[in-house]
Amino acid sequence: MLEGGAVYQVAAFAPKLGPAALASALGTGSAAYAALGVGTIREAMITPDELLAYQDAREQGLLNVRARPLIRVGNELPAEQAIALIRGLGVRSGFGDDWLRIWGLKFVLDGGVEGAALEQPYADDPANSGHLNWDPAVLTRVCTEAARRGWRIGTHAAGDRAVRTLLDVYEGVVAQTGPLPPWTLVIEHALLSDPDQRARAVRSGFAITVQHPLLWNMGSEMLTAWGPERTRRVNPLDEWLAAGADLAAGTDIVRPFNPMTNVWGMVTRGTKSAGIQGPEHAIGVADALRLYTLGTAALNGDADRLGSITPGKLADLAGYPADPMTADPDDLASLIPEFTVVGGKPVHDPDKRLAR
Repeated sequence: MLEGGAVYQVAAFAPKLGPAALASALGTGSAAYAALGVGTIREAMITPDELLAYQDAREQGLLNVRARPLIRVGNELPAEQAIALIRGLGVRSGFGDDWLRIWGLKFVLDGGVEGAALEQPYADDPANSGHLNWDPAVLTRVCTEAARRGWRIGTHAAGDRAVRTLLDVYEGVVAQTGPLPPWTLVIEHALLSDPDQRARAVRSGFAITVQHPLLWNMGSEMLTAWGPERTRRVNPLDEWLAAGADLAAGTDIVRPFNPMTNVWGMVTRGTKSAGIQGPEHAIGVADALRLYTLGTAALNGDADRLGSITPGKLADLAGYPADPMTADPDDLASLIPEFTVVGGKPVHDPDKRLAR
């Protein structure tokens, strides 16, 4: 099994898709998102070449949803090379238009379920506490350079030791740059955290992205690797909200990417094969929908343009056969839209309802 950075060492030898194939795939993939009511995706880790494919797809009219990509800065790069990569990009966060706009840079501090940096050892491997991909001092230096150049930064941190380390890094960045705009320094996932870490994040103005599909998909693996107590504490959205955190909900790269399936999971704490995990951390439907709409609009810098059906905003909306606010929570898991509109244009309308 390959985990974390090892994947990229091997993936470098895989045949590369050409620009035309990548652009076509973006058209196919974005249509699948539109069919489930997604109007904007935040592509959390791409290469500069893949950004060109996005531009090709945009110019060819292939994109069915808006895109906010992040460019990966790999931990395999020495500090000087990472800084040179950032300087050589020639742009910064916010470059683009309403359909395709660069969100920022992506760093990966630890692994996933099998490699997350934990404060206490793994339940199934007492000699292992996971790993950090970056030296914290190096990451602080690179992120400081990026922030000074106007970049938003999203950093993967799954385990509680990784979250604590990333808070140290981000606080070190702010100490050198001074206060930064909201949603500039973002912790991706924060699957495990403690009350002190949550208070630090809120106090310092660091935002959090949360993805219930990680628990839904990998609950059984978490139970094995982390044990039942830590698995119940994965993504305690109620505690993040009570602390006043800036939160945005999403999917990550795992299925299911139907937002309503994930709203169901946030409301019930249900999983694919591990039952209900941590029901005390469930949140209400209204909060879950807000995190998926207004929360992600704020994350993407689109709060004045997207996130609600409001006069003056872009006409992005999805029409459902049942009202999520009043439907039985268990019915949310399979709820899909009858149509999806992006910018006033139907991008999913299988029954031609909007053509009548």
